[in-house]
Amino acid sequence: MDEGALVRKFIEAEMQLTQEALEKLRNNKDASVSVDRVILALKELENRPFLITGEIISEVLERQTHREEQAILPPVLPQPEPAKVEVTAEKRLPELSFTKFKPLAAEYAPRVKVVREVTGQSYGEGDISDFVSLFRDRYECIGSILKKRLDLNDAVPISSLRNLLDKQQVKVVGMVRDKRESAAGNIVLELEDLSGSVTALVFSSNKELVRKAGEVNTDEVIGVVASLKVDGRAPRLFVRDIIWPDIPIKHEVHRAEEPVCAALLSDLHVGSTQFFEDVFLKFLRWLRGESDDPDVGLAGTVKYLVIAGDIVDGIGVYPHQEEELLINDIFKQYDLAAKLLAQVPDHITIIISPGNHDAVRPSEPQPAIHKDIASGLYDLNSIMVGNPVRLSLHGVEFLVYHGRSFDDVISSIPGLNREEATPPMIKLLKKRHLAPIYGGRTLLSPEKKDYLVIDEIPDVFHCGHLHVFGYDRYRDVSVINSGTFQGMTNFMRQLGVRPTPGIVPIINLQTHEAAVKKFV
Repeated sequence: MDEGALVRKFIEAEMQLTQEALEKLRNNKDASVSVDRVILALKELENRPFLITGEIISEVLERQTHREEQAILPPVLPQPEPAKVEVTAEKRLPELSFTKFKPLAAEYAPRVKVVREVTGQSYGEGDISDFVSLFRDRYECIGSILKKRLDLNDAVPISSLRNLLDKQQVKVVGMVRDKRESAAGNIVLELEDLSGSVTALVFSSNKELVRKAGEVNTDEVIGVVASLKVDGRAPRLFVRDIIWPDIPIKHEVHRAEEPVCAALLSDLHVGSTQFFEDVFLKFLRWLRGESDDPDVGLAGTVKYLVIAGDIVDGIGVYPHQEEELLINDIFKQYDLAAKLLAQVPDHITIIISPGNHDAVRPSEPQPAIHKDIASGLYDLNSIMVGNPVRLSLHGVEFLVYHGRSFDDVISSIPGLNREEATPPMIKLLKKRHLAPIYGGRTLLSPEKKDYLVIDEIPDVFHCGHLHVFGYDRYRDVSVINSGTFQGMTNFMRQLGVRPTPGIVPIINLQTHEAAVKKFV
């Protein structure tokens, strides 16, 4: 029996095979007969599981083999009943360690506050005026941050440059309308603010400044220190320095009063043939204390589970995706995801934000996954939010963003790559915007307010998308990319992505220390 027919039999019986279970059935000497017998045996169970693991398949097959052996054995004569032996308390087997599991986090009530996200607040209609409002808001928000810096607090409007003296040092704050290289090898930046526009030149002889200019993206807001050139034509700027808004070296850090933690996940990709179901189930057992792991005490401190997008693999997201789908129905993908997440202990609050594989609009900001598509996720102890989202967990400020813009940022800034997950995140913190480039792979929704501006400094910046785990600290911000639970697909192989599945960062909300748990 071919693999597709085998999988379809279980789907028709309303059951889902893990990859390990599929392999055990395929390796059986009479797969077609075994499949029918296994399905029949599973249907007879009182509490039939939806997700069929390799362990379940092994148990059913062994039971069937035992029955067949018993059928050909001669009848066993009745034996005298053995004498009853009283078992004292000392002789009883000890209880399994996980039966004593008493999670510390269960003693504390959840404290979740969703500060800002777009769900229910999307009013743009796609008109030119909406895009004007979006970029005006971006300029005003980031421009205000720049002008509060000591090195830019005397910045002047671009329209006033024509009234200043030639060779005078000036400072301006502008949005980068265009960036190009001149015939002489200089970098030309076209800057604009609400009053006008100006051309700024970065001379190729200044290598450090050229390096800085290489990191400038179109449509971002920057500060420029320059020498003014006024010679009868339109004023021009000879750039001496480029300044990003960045985050302060020191700022207020929020800490929880109680010793609780948040487990950070992303990119589960349920429904893919490469979804590591068994590894994810191992993580869930650890959360429930059903593990002999010496860190089971850490599991008891987990109060929140934050998922930064791509809960399912979706349909038609990348070329030839259908060849690597185990479930090609988006509703059933979410049904399975809900059944898996239902195994998370009740005392843990699950925060679910979408990604580019989820069934929401592709343009950012994205609203929460709708109940009509993923009703099972709403039945959990969950809070469904958009992407990005600012929220407070036990008083600690989180910024959660899936990370679609990494595709654009990595390809446009020298030195960035897909193997190191945190450097692109730190670049976004420096630029104070989650998707600074318009017109690339990251589609932007024309909202009246730019929800992608990083106007408030988070304590924890949590992303996914790259499928590579990473952790760093940048100016008192915990920068975390939570990796994935998906193995390498053909599409990843083409992009040169080497995923790091099964790694879960756990951040202590009281101390901000991060523990890293590996389930592979």
